Amino acid sequence: MKLVEMRISDRRILKLVRKWLKAGVLEEGRVRRSDLGTPQGGVISPLLANIYLNYFDILWERHGGGIGELTRYADDLVVVCKTKKNADRAYELIHAIMGRLELTLHPTKTRIVGLWTGEEGFDFLGMHHRKTKAETSQGKVYYTTQQWLCRKAEERIREVVKERLAPPNQRHRSLAEHVKWLNPKIQGWRNYYYTSYSQRKMAKLDWYIVQRLAKWYAKKRQRTRWQSTVQEIRHMTSQCGLKTLL
Repeated sequence: MKLVEMRISDRRILKLVRKWLKAGVLEEGRVRRSDLGTPQGGVISPLLANIYLNYFDILWERHGGGIGELTRYADDLVVVCKTKKNADRAYELIHAIMGRLELTLHPTKTRIVGLWTGEEGFDFLGMHHRKTKAETSQGKVYYTTQQWLCRKAEERIREVVKERLAPPNQRHRSLAEHVKWLNPKIQGWRNYYYTSYSQRKMAKLDWYIVQRLAKWYAKKRQRTRWQSTVQEIRHMTSQCGLKTLL
C-alpha cells in the first residue's frame, strides 16, 4: 500500500484497493482471509504484483544487468544467462532481492535449466521453450530456441472443451450453439499459442475437439459408437463454420 500511495492520493481508490486485499478467497463455499499478500486469482492481483515487484526490477537493473536478461510478467520471471556461473549468480541475487521484499521463491518451479544441449527446456506463460536442431531449405543445420504450448496449457484446453461437451445437460443444445461458444475460445488459443513449431500439438487438439463433438452428437442421437459419427460431424461443423487451431 505504501508503493500504491506513492502514485495515488485519492482516498476512495486507496480504500477500494485495501478492500481488495482483505477480500479473501472463496474455497468450497468458505471464505479464507489472509493478512499477507494479494488474493489468489483476484482481478487486481497481477497489477498489484507489478507495482510491488517494480522494486525488484529496479534492484535487478542496478545489480544484475550484466549477469543476464530478465523477463518478468506479474510474479513469473525468467533470467537468461550466457554461462552456468552467471546463472548461479543470478539465482543467488534473486534470492537476496526476494528476501528483502519478504517474498519466497517457489521451491519446485524455481530452477536453473541448461539450454545448451537441448535436453532441457522451461515453461513460461503457457509456452515451452527449448533449444532444438533445425534445418534450412538448403539442408543447412542450425540450432534455435523453439516455442510451443506447454503440457499444462494443452491439458487446460482439453478440460475447457470437455467441461462444455461432456455433461449430460449439454445434450439438448444444438451443434450451432456449441460452435458459437467454441469459436471465440479456439480463435483466442490460436492467437496466443500458435507458432510454426506447435503445429503438431495444435493438430492433436483439433482432433480432440472433433472427437468430443462426435461423442456429444452420438449421445444426443442415442448411438452406441461415436466413431461412426466422425465424418458426419466433420461435415456438419464445416457447415457451421467451426474454427480450427491450425
